[in-house]
Amino acid sequence: MKKVAVCWSGGKDSCLALYRLLQEKHEVVCLLSMVSEEDERNHAHGIRLDILQLQADAIDIPLIMVNSAGEYEASLIASLTSIKEQHGLDAIAFGSLYMEEDRKWNKQVAEKAGLEALFPVWILEEQASELLEEFISLGFQSIVCRASADILDSSWTGRVLNASFCEDIEATKSCSMGEHGEYHTFVVDGPIFRKKLEVVHSDVILNSGLWSLDIQSCRFIDKDMEAVMK
Repeated sequence: MKKVAVCWSGGKDSCLALYRLLQEKHEVVCLLSMVSEEDERNHAHGIRLDILQLQADAIDIPLIMVNSAGEYEASLIASLTSIKEQHGLDAIAFGSLYMEEDRKWNKQVAEKAGLEALFPVWILEEQASELLEEFISLGFQSIVCRASADILDSSWTGRVLNASFCEDIEATKSCSMGEHGEYHTFVVDGPIFRKKLEVVHSDVILNSGLWSLDIQSCRFIDKDMEAVMK
């Protein structure tokens, strides 16, 4: 067992990484998300900070938001060092899949903070479709919050990840998991969620070559009550 922080985007990769760590009985001290306080959004997927906090509340794990302030790497290392000193952190886990450059950078950051780097969802590139199917089969519910306008049209934004999505994304010849930036996700439910999130209000906007789902408000749904109603 290790005391672990999870580098958190709010999307499927980091969520599946968290799930696997919990299955292995590691103690997850916190979720850590790099954000822009000026823009009031996280860097990874452009999620509003209040919505990101609601997601962490639904999972019931503390969320630490780190303002990059133009110094992304230095801010991340400083935050990890602080968490290590306060909580006896052993490792930082990343949702990287198969990009060697990402893995190398993540390991360097971890080492500079005196931590072990964990990669719970690391795969071979050809295993991407299998991993997406596993994510869905586990009962996670996720929606597309960003889609590359060079590859996908606006209709992809807000789509639920399901069997139909798997077929359609493979038909585009893209990576099934969107590892090259084809799409990003926001997870609203799953086996590690205490409560389900429901998007109440959102808009689709085009920004910097990305179709983005601007989630403006969410609400909790009691999962026990939902099961009774079914």
